Amino acid sequence: MKNNLTKNIFKAIEQIRIDNTSGSLELAKKSAEIFTLPILKTDSPTLVKKVAYSLIKAQPTMASIFNLVNNLMLNIQENKDQELKHIIQSYCKKFIQDLKTSDQLISKYTNELIKDDSTVITHSYSSTILNSLIYAKKSRKKFSVICTESRPMMEGVKLAKLLGENDIKVKLIVDSAVFSLINDADIILLGGDAITTKGLVNKIGTKGIAITAKYYNTPTFALCSSIKFLPKNYCPKLDHKKNPEEVIIDKSPNVTPINYYFDLTPLKYLTGVITEKGIIKSQDIKSKISHLPIYKDLSGNPIVNQ
Repeated sequence: MKNNLTKNIFKAIEQIRIDNTSGSLELAKKSAEIFTLPILKTDSPTLVKKVAYSLIKAQPTMASIFNLVNNLMLNIQENKDQELKHIIQSYCKKFIQDLKTSDQLISKYTNELIKDDSTVITHSYSSTILNSLIYAKKSRKKFSVICTESRPMMEGVKLAKLLGENDIKVKLIVDSAVFSLINDADIILLGGDAITTKGLVNKIGTKGIAITAKYYNTPTFALCSSIKFLPKNYCPKLDHKKNPEEVIIDKSPNVTPINYYFDLTPLKYLTGVITEKGIIKSQDIKSKISHLPIYKDLSGNPIVNQ
C-alpha cells in the first residue's frame, strides 16, 4: 500500500513536469496538494525532501513552486519541536488559501488601472490575468482584449476562449502581429513565472513586447503575487530546450528547430508589478527581493542542476 502511494506522488509530480499550458499558480496549488496525500502524513524528512526537490526540478522556472518548497523547508527548520506532518499540513493549507486571496486582491488593484473603452493586450495564459479581467467585466468596465496565440503551445488561444465565454470581446492574433498593435493599446497586462533581481521570467516574446511598449510609452504591468518573487541567491536557468517537434515535425537537412519557452525581461521595461500588497514600481522590486530568506540547500541552484 505504501509503495503504491509513493508511486502516486511521483506520478503526480510527473504530470506537473509535463504540463506546458497551465498557469504557474495552478501548478503551485497542485504541488501543495501533493503534500496532503496520505503518504506524506508521516514524519519522514527524507521523503519530504525528496518530494520537495522533485517538485522544483519539475518546473524550475516557476517561483511559486520554488517558494512553496523553500518556505516549507524554512518552516520545518524553525519548528523542529513540532510534528513534521503537522507543520506540512498547516503550511500547505495556508499556502493554498493565500494563493486564492492574492488572486482576489490583484484583481481589485488591476481593475483600478483598466479604464472604460480601453484596449488591453496580454500574452500567453495566466489564471491571474483571466480572473482580473473577469473581475473588471463584472465591475461593469467596458474594454476589449487582444490576445497573442502564444506559440508553440497556444496558451493564448486558451485564454482568449475563456475570456470570450465570459462575454469579453477578444481579438486573437499571431504572436508577431502584437508589435504592430502595441501603440494602439491602453495597457499591457502580463503574467509571470518568476521575478528575480534580473527581471521578469515569462513566456518567450514577453521581452520584445515590453521593450516595444516602453518605446511607445504604453503602460506595462506584470500581475504577480509576492510568492513569485525569488530570493536573490536562486536564479533559474532559462535555456532548457523543449521538444523541437512543437516547432516543426518534418526534419529538414541543415535545419535545427530551437524551442525555448521563457525569456527574461529586465525590470526597467515594466511600469510596475501588481501584487496582493499593491502596485510596486519596477525600481523598487530589487529591494523587496534582497531580504528574502532562502533554505540553505536551495541556495546557488544546486537542486535544479542535479
